[in-house]
Amino acid sequence: PRLPTAHTTVELWVRVSPPPSLLTDGDEGDSEVDVVIEAPGWVWFIEAKYRSDVSLETKVRSWRDQVIRNIDVGSHYAGVRDFYFSLLILDEKYSKLGVEMVRKHSDLETARAALAGHRPDGLPNLKAVRLLTWQDLGVVLCAARDSARHADERDCAARAVKWLTEKRLF
Repeated sequence: PRLPTAHTTVELWVRVSPPPSLLTDGDEGDSEVDVVIEAPGWVWFIEAKYRSDVSLETKVRSWRDQVIRNIDVGSHYAGVRDFYFSLLILDEKYSKLGVEMVRKHSDLETARAALAGHRPDGLPNLKAVRLLTWQDLGVVLCAARDSARHADERDCAARAVKWLTEKRLF
């Protein structure tokens, strides 16, 4: 997404309700989204994994892996805004299933077809499903550390880069 600097928020561990159409066959409960970045025109959900993989099913629906669930609840949450989803991983070694699910659902028609049974809107706001690595995040944070307009933004990015480096994620 294009990232405007004004009116963009970042929240961690946000509880998001499933689409109401899922409640008829048993409530699977809220999802806890690791990172939600949003602006007036778009929403970006990021599911973060370190040395773990995605869940392949929910308690109520065995066909509903963690990636498609995030796409579903995120698209519903975004409403008329564009919606983007990324799975943040250390590397494919630890998240083989997540990588497979993201590759599968990055074909947006595959994701839409998987959800067609209860999402007759066709998820028109779904714009992208992508992988993101902790290494990628480090590169972005280094750029912010080096070029952000405000000193507090540069300091925040520098602390994040230091943390990633200490954890050997970058």
